[in-house]
Amino acid sequence: MVKLKHRLTAVLTANRHRIICTIICLMAMVTASAVLSLLNVVTVQDSERSKTVVSVFTDQDQLLSLAGFEPDENDTVLYTTFPGRYTNITITRSFDVPITVDGTTVNAHIRQGTVKDCLENAGVVLGELDYTEPSLNSPVEEGSSIRVFRVEYKDTQYEESVPFETEYKESSLTYRFKKRQYTLRDGVEGTNLVTYRERFVDGQLESSLVTKVEVVREPVNKVVLKYANKPVSPLSAPSGVTVTNNVPSRYVNVLYNVSATGYSSKGGRGASGLGLYCGTVAVNPNIIPYGSKLYITSPDGQFVYGFAIATDTGTALMNGTVGVDLYYDTYKESSLNWKNVVNVYVIE
Repeated sequence: MVKLKHRLTAVLTANRHRIICTIICLMAMVTASAVLSLLNVVTVQDSERSKTVVSVFTDQDQLLSLAGFEPDENDTVLYTTFPGRYTNITITRSFDVPITVDGTTVNAHIRQGTVKDCLENAGVVLGELDYTEPSLNSPVEEGSSIRVFRVEYKDTQYEESVPFETEYKESSLTYRFKKRQYTLRDGVEGTNLVTYRERFVDGQLESSLVTKVEVVREPVNKVVLKYANKPVSPLSAPSGVTVTNNVPSRYVNVLYNVSATGYSSKGGRGASGLGLYCGTVAVNPNIIPYGSKLYITSPDGQFVYGFAIATDTGTALMNGTVGVDLYYDTYKESSLNWKNVVNVYVIE
């Protein structure tokens, strides 16, 4: 036993340095294993770069500082851990989006979102008619810009002149001066009240649209009389009656070469109680009864009053000074009649 003890002591003495080294190595290995069990592999990244570091730190700010990243107060930092002591830190950087509005530029400081989010961030309020480019729901990214358009509508009224037209009345009344024309009624311009809506964008007129037209005064057309080989009267022939060579196909009596004057009035009724209008004539009812249907023309056919109805009378007709008095719509026409010589065919 004593020999074994002396031998062991001798061995330990002889290998003392080796044993000490082995113990130190074992202790180092244990220490290193303990340290490694505390280390974290951390990857930090933003939109521009990425860096991986190894650290025993777990504090977010310490790890960001170690990796050389400094988030802005408006940035978003996402800290994520994985099994095996792996950590990922992602920084979403905020950026400025310029907004042009009301003649100036303001900035929205934002990490992500839409045009609408940018307006809210910058405190820009849209009116009911305002719009943006891009549209409100468009996503924004770094480098984006926004334009706000202010829209306003204004209603304006003005009076618009409405030109009159020229109507031509044709008849054989002016057969004496076939190339001359006579104004029977002067034209008068009308007036419309026009309402139009103007669209202004950022104070500049963009478009104008008529929304309402009210007639204040209708135009009165000019009426001009000119020669044509046509009857004065607009009345149609009685049933079954035609005219050939200025003579009706049937008649019961005829007054040849009687004097014909012209007259006009504001309408109303003649002595017979029947109406007065172009196509009615005044007669001596003892010769031509009231209500008789007539055809009146000059013997040579140059002047044709046409078909007519006897509805009126007068002193000159009763005393025989005038054979028939022809009604005209205007005083001018009646004066142009002068005193014609006509044949009066009594049809019925």
